[in-house]
Amino acid sequence: MPSLTAVKYTNKKIKKYMKIGGIALGAIAVITAAVLFVTKSGILNKKVDTDGKDFRMTSAMNSVVSGTEFHKGYMFSRTTKLLSEDRAMEPFVLSWYLIPGTTRSVPEMESSYVDTLDQVLLLESYILEGKRSKADAMIKSIDNSLTDESGFLFSFKRADDLISPDSRTKTQLSDLYEDPLYIRYSEPPVSLAATTRYLRALLNYYDKWGGSSLFSRIKELSGKIFSSGEQTTYRPADQLAMPTPEPVTEKSLITPIPEQPEEDPEKMVALSGIELGGVDLEALRRAAVLWPEYKEKYESLVEMVKGGKISQDLPLYAWMYSEESGYMYYTGSSGEVDLVSSLRVMVYLAEIGQLDKEGYAWVSQQIYNAGVLYESYDVISGYALSEKEAYEAYPLVLYLALIKGDEDLFSVTYNVMMRNYATLSTSTALYAFFRDVEDSRIAVYARENLLMELILR
Repeated sequence: MPSLTAVKYTNKKIKKYMKIGGIALGAIAVITAAVLFVTKSGILNKKVDTDGKDFRMTSAMNSVVSGTEFHKGYMFSRTTKLLSEDRAMEPFVLSWYLIPGTTRSVPEMESSYVDTLDQVLLLESYILEGKRSKADAMIKSIDNSLTDESGFLFSFKRADDLISPDSRTKTQLSDLYEDPLYIRYSEPPVSLAATTRYLRALLNYYDKWGGSSLFSRIKELSGKIFSSGEQTTYRPADQLAMPTPEPVTEKSLITPIPEQPEEDPEKMVALSGIELGGVDLEALRRAAVLWPEYKEKYESLVEMVKGGKISQDLPLYAWMYSEESGYMYYTGSSGEVDLVSSLRVMVYLAEIGQLDKEGYAWVSQQIYNAGVLYESYDVISGYALSEKEAYEAYPLVLYLALIKGDEDLFSVTYNVMMRNYATLSTSTALYAFFRDVEDSRIAVYARENLLMELILR
């Protein structure tokens, strides 16, 4: 039988070993955490400079925003709550949500569609805020569910094709508030706008966290975009884009178009070309910096986009260009020029320092003089043809002012937007930007809220 002294000595040894073991385990935990941090942060990845630009608000612009009831963090959380969490659509966001009225006869409604460009903007927001896990989940979802076999992104998808309807309780649906093109498509087409914007998002992700495999993937996607040429898109027969004779002059714009046989407005007609508003020139510029073999193609795309300006008097931009038909400036028999697609062109040109003064002046005048932007304008007179307000246009103009450092235009445009910012504490849309839609209803759309999240930072 061991003596008491031996037992005491043995206990001391055990305590000593336990202490050493505890220290070792602690050291292992610290080392493991450090390795994970270094791996995830991309510190060990030798990143290549993508020559990204960063346009930020001036102190005067920040003062304009801080002097209002706007709450940036609340806006983003409210938007994702209404369009994703409450709709059981995570990680996607629906296109829109219609808030309920004050009586049961005016129910809430939700979109049946997920717009791919909205998902890319959501991804950009996660990257900007440093939310890597959410960004990774979004990239995985885009790759698995919103990308076709060619590597291009679809324009949209039905929500039920992404998330099983059995796993979500849907509110009432209505085609009244949907994009008419979505309803008429039997299968979604690919989107140049979403694809080139996705390239931008991946470049931003790489700038933040690096990764050799991601770098290779960015190169692959860049090559697909630069070599893609014209894409097939579709328009309803009653909204066909009309090519205009060249060279572009005021006279050519009013050249009578031969009478066309009356078309079934429900019929979809295929058109081949490049949509000017879908060419993210800044993303492609960065890709051409990384891989100089694309420089010539990039420069030709810049010239093609710049050449789409309609005229000095109406410095908006063509909707599409094709080698066979040239520029298609407007749609429909009434000659309607789409404002939002033109503003996208202006934004992309401004980012690379190629926007002319006429276009910027025209947009500024609309804000200063009319205080409202409409969906379409007459190709000849320049007067508004649509009575519908172009809500998506305001954040694009706001971003234009940000790029230009134009504090006056920024202030006026921001205050115009704040007319549709929900501040009523009992409102379902509280802290989100909303649209006034048909039947005096109020809807929260993903597009302008996600754009404002990226701009007001």
